[in-house]
Amino acid sequence: MGGRRCVSVDLGGTKISAALVDDGYAMLTDCNVATNAKEGVDAVIGRINACIRKVCDDGGVKASDLCGIGICSPGPLSVRTGTVTYVATLGWYGVPIKAILEGEFGVPVSLENDANAAALGEALMGAGKGMENVVYITLSTGIGSGIVIGGKVYYGKNEAAGE
Repeated sequence: MGGRRCVSVDLGGTKISAALVDDGYAMLTDCNVATNAKEGVDAVIGRINACIRKVCDDGGVKASDLCGIGICSPGPLSVRTGTVTYVATLGWYGVPIKAILEGEFGVPVSLENDANAAALGEALMGAGKGMENVVYITLSTGIGSGIVIGGKVYYGKNEAAGE
């Protein structure tokens, strides 16, 4: 374990958390900063970029050598297009976060709804480990849920199941 590295980013209404992880899911280093969404999209993306750079620097990894970056965000959003459709707590409308981060770091980026990511994490590694069907409810700055059916995230017709 430990050969490949990726960065995981959790974009929340009040904080941004990023972690450098190895291929065994072990967290190697992390970064947490305030979101300060009222400062606007560009400022928040700047903080996301700074956190990604910090965990890479702290872990002795070049960002260009990452196997990828995964970012979860409140929704609704489109996993297919990598766009945050609308997030009231952030004031974001139609932000193409996947394309922005891929352009900045030159590595593949995956976008996922934060509740879906948490549901899948619980199904794979947490309280729901070994279960094929998991529903996860999140109560934080916002309220959401993620659904795992048959071991896979259930998105529904418009990628908004659980919203």
